[in-house]
Amino acid sequence: MTDETNALAADPERWHLEDYAEALAAGRRLEGGRYVVTEEEILEFGRRFDPQPIHTDPVAAKEGPFGGLVAPGCLTFAIRNALHNQLPVRPALYAGLGLDQMLLPNPVRPGDVLGIRVEVIEARRSKSRPETGVVQTRQTVVNQDGETVLTMDAKMIVRARDAG
Repeated sequence: MTDETNALAADPERWHLEDYAEALAAGRRLEGGRYVVTEEEILEFGRRFDPQPIHTDPVAAKEGPFGGLVAPGCLTFAIRNALHNQLPVRPALYAGLGLDQMLLPNPVRPGDVLGIRVEVIEARRSKSRPETGVVQTRQTVVNQDGETVLTMDAKMIVRARDAG
């Protein structure tokens, strides 16, 4: 990953900008990140984790269902995580609780420039741990043309500034 594709790495001062449970109300939206997908990382990831011709062989992939090389879904998910960490403000995460309804409606191709949109769907203070909140978000990864390449709902535990 280069500074061009990971603005967070280039600007460590942004690491501390977190939204605590109190600021994460339903409807809150965050957007940002920039990640340039390379052919080399698609090929490497495909060879290591998903050895299908559409991920590992540019020549064979041209004859495949997508008409060219495409990123494995697991790589797209990993890039989503990198993009989430680039948000200028992000939840003060303790731990992830799980994912629902992850969809990959369009392929990711070499040269695509991806960004992320996050919307808080639900947020509440934890009953058993009042120093935390439980937040559910809808996360959407889009390419440079505004096409959605990944959507999912994520539930997480976030820190609260006070114990309620």
